[in-house]
Amino acid sequence: MFLFQSLDLLALLGLFVQTFVAWVFVAIFGTMRRRESAPILLRTFYFAFLVLAVGLTVLSARFFRAHDVGSEAERLWRDGAFAPTVCYAIYEAAKAGFGLLLVRGSYALADRPMPRWIRIAALPLVAAFAASAVFLPEIERLLYAQAFLMVSCALLALRPLRRAREPGAGARLLRISLIALAASWTVHSAALATVSISEVSRVAIAMNSFVDTGVQMALGTGLIIGLLQDTRRRMLAAEREREALARMVQRDERLRALGTLVSGVAHELNNPLTVILGYADLLLRAGVGDGKAKVIVEQAERCRGIVRSLSALASQSVHRREVLCVAELVDRVVRGLDTRTTATQARIRVEPIGKLDLCADRVGMEQVLTNLLVNALQASPPGGVVTVAATATKGGVAFTVVDQGPGVPHALRGRLFEPFFTTKPPGEGTGLGLAIVHSIVSAHGGCITVDDAPSGPGARFRVIVPSGETPRAATPPVLRAARSSRKILIVDDDDAVRATLRDQAERRGWMVREATTAEDALAIESGLASFDVVLCDLKMRGMGGIALHDRLLDHRDPALDHFVFITGDLASPAAAEFASRCSRPLVPKPFDFADLFTVVEEAAGA
Repeated sequence: MFLFQSLDLLALLGLFVQTFVAWVFVAIFGTMRRRESAPILLRTFYFAFLVLAVGLTVLSARFFRAHDVGSEAERLWRDGAFAPTVCYAIYEAAKAGFGLLLVRGSYALADRPMPRWIRIAALPLVAAFAASAVFLPEIERLLYAQAFLMVSCALLALRPLRRAREPGAGARLLRISLIALAASWTVHSAALATVSISEVSRVAIAMNSFVDTGVQMALGTGLIIGLLQDTRRRMLAAEREREALARMVQRDERLRALGTLVSGVAHELNNPLTVILGYADLLLRAGVGDGKAKVIVEQAERCRGIVRSLSALASQSVHRREVLCVAELVDRVVRGLDTRTTATQARIRVEPIGKLDLCADRVGMEQVLTNLLVNALQASPPGGVVTVAATATKGGVAFTVVDQGPGVPHALRGRLFEPFFTTKPPGEGTGLGLAIVHSIVSAHGGCITVDDAPSGPGARFRVIVPSGETPRAATPPVLRAARSSRKILIVDDDDAVRATLRDQAERRGWMVREATTAEDALAIESGLASFDVVLCDLKMRGMGGIALHDRLLDHRDPALDHFVFITGDLASPAAAEFASRCSRPLVPKPFDFADLFTVVEEAAGA
């Protein structure tokens, strides 16, 4: 027979509802946990509601059995007996665990570390509340202790949420719920203290489970919203990362396409440039041409710089450094752009540059400044002014080019240095200029940035190039008289290149013999070992230089120790792979002939 008083029935009904809601949230968090990729946060909330649901279930069973009067159950389930004490112990431990897990979850939701003292005190606190059921066998006294626990946990959980890095609707709802939790247990403890003198207090105690249910629902909802917002933040971050990776992959694909193009044309361009530079150098040294030979050398070196810049864009090769006077560098570039200023009706103003030196690749830096100034002139309106300046920075030099054009939109600045990306109309730009500039600056260990002009409309490009170690002055090769034992074999399938190398070598006192293929070189009766140096091209008809190297290496031929390899296609994968494993010198075309024969002299003396 069941005997229910109205308030006791209301309290028991509220306890059942609270228990049911707790299990609902256990199911929700359990489902999210199986699908979610952030297990720490979800596991915390899942176990928080799981222990709460278990504690409420045990307490519901205890009070349900306590209303079974007129039987042996009434004696077994009254306060102080073994069965209710065990139920109270489980319930108190569960509520302590719920409060502590709530604190831990709040810190995790706010992305802040939980204080160490809370982690240390967690297990002793749960054990203490479980043991309190033995010393406080009455439910009213246990609820007093529980009120202190829940208010303390609510306040501790509020602390990290006040400093959340990205407060959202979930964090705000959770804060309100925690405040309501602390307030409801404060009111509940006051009602327990006055239950003997006030009927209102008895009603408040009976309604406490319904209040707890509302607070519990608000807590669970806030946690779910917070989890969803955290998931959304991580999804957006992952999406941004994917977009960045996609841009990198696209850039790599474009670089590979450019590398294929450069590899295909570099050899064909570098061979004639080698010939032009070789004969222009001979004319210059002979004093022939009334200064025209110097112009040929300068323009050929400019072409060589362009090819090397394209190679650098494709393969990130390093440029040859020398000490440069910055004022002379800027002046030479500006004088070379006189025709551009006439065509664009804009002018260049050079800010005063003091005595400033930079150790860098001359051709590369000329191309950097040329590309930036040409773009600035094209962007500026008729009558506009393009300002170029150079100042000393920590460990290097900063070049600044400011135009008076429309500027560069923020949305495009991240892509401005990508290969083949251009803001110019179709047919007016290839999208390689700034990409080559970026590659050259990066090869020097520097950086380039773009922002708004300091005053008025326009864009400001700023290039910072660190000044590397000053290269040691190369010892000029000694032009010694020819000796019968001083012989060089030139292996190259380009007749003009061989002729140029022959003239340069004979001028330096070498006896020269030529071969058009690697097979011809191997067929020489005296053998490769009879030459002091073998100057061999990589890319030729037939076997080629790489295969010749590998054959001599397999046979451990000592003649390999006097080989110097040359190539006009260092950007190709085969040449790059060979350069990484070859122990012999590899000199790219077109040559600086003084440098080339310095290497030749060293190989002859090996």
